[in-house]
Amino acid sequence: MPGIAGVVMTLATVPGMEALGPRKFLFIILLPAGIPWLVQAFTPYLSLLYLGRVVSCFIYIALGPVTAVLVAEISEPRIRGMLLSAEEITVAIAQMAIYIMAHSLPWDVATAACAGPMILVAALTFFVPESPYWLIRRGQKDAALESLKKLRSPKQDVNLELSRNFSKRPRNIPAFNMGSVLLLAAVFTLRELGGQFVMFSYTVYMFQKAGVGLDAFVCTILVGVVRLVFTVVSAAVVDRVGRRPLLIATSFVCGAAEVVGAVFLLVDVPGSSWVPLAAVMVFVSSYGLGIGPIPWTLMGELIPTPVRNIGSSLCYLSFSLFTFVISFVFPYLMEIGLGYALLVFSSANAILTLLLWAFLPETRGKSLSDLENAFQSSPGHSE
Repeated sequence: MPGIAGVVMTLATVPGMEALGPRKFLFIILLPAGIPWLVQAFTPYLSLLYLGRVVSCFIYIALGPVTAVLVAEISEPRIRGMLLSAEEITVAIAQMAIYIMAHSLPWDVATAACAGPMILVAALTFFVPESPYWLIRRGQKDAALESLKKLRSPKQDVNLELSRNFSKRPRNIPAFNMGSVLLLAAVFTLRELGGQFVMFSYTVYMFQKAGVGLDAFVCTILVGVVRLVFTVVSAAVVDRVGRRPLLIATSFVCGAAEVVGAVFLLVDVPGSSWVPLAAVMVFVSSYGLGIGPIPWTLMGELIPTPVRNIGSSLCYLSFSLFTFVISFVFPYLMEIGLGYALLVFSSANAILTLLLWAFLPETRGKSLSDLENAFQSSPGHSE
């Protein structure tokens, strides 16, 4: 359902953001977001359970491109990577909490608890200023200036920042710059084909199937903890180390971990039941460190400003489509065995590593206006 809902919702997200502004669109999406969770928790009708599930998926999918666009456009280059990684940190925290609640609470109580954060975040959106880029596109220079004043320290010259980065009217983007959208769409596609959705959604099932000695639910909670820890580490170092080396290294390690896990599942070495657990933990730590949060950061940075809304939505479309494909195909892959399924996933991560090495430029510390020309430079070049 998240995949199907995502394909539909991304078509509505772009016109919604452009007509209302990212901040207002975000608030409208969040305002009713707790209701579908309460419906799923307490309805006695299966049809309403499905309806609540679909609506919650619509909201979840809409939040992705909106938050990436808004955070990228209101943050300074020196902390932009950390702020864009914050979304993935909240996902990691929530996933760990869900694992714990699934282990210790009745399903309806755990589901109802998901409504609480939605109400809080909707209220906090009142304090978020509108994107200066969107205000400039609307000809509201004074409002854009006020938005910047709320976001910057009193010592900063917001007039100078506005004139350098915001005052240009939208212009046509050269065709080669659309390569950023194609690259990021390919990154999200290959990341999903690399099996991340399966790793986090079928965790208990995979541990049971692999014959891990520990309790499968305990292992799943451990997965949530490891993901959270390494996602926090990623947010702390991404603006120092850079996006390109972290992303290339972690995509390679994710693929290698899957190969190791597959080999020990296929060979069935006595006394090695701990190896698949270790391989999953290595995958999860690498995912949290780079391949999980950094594509969302790049989505806010590499896509040129005049097409950022539609470009982000196209990336989310590829993410949603292949989330659906993997979630639909995985049960059939299990018919040939978990080990072979992991080998299929590892091949996608191998292709992703080569793609990133060949085409991904470094974005660390650059302004959004500078990054519009990022694909004119060689990969890894950083001024």
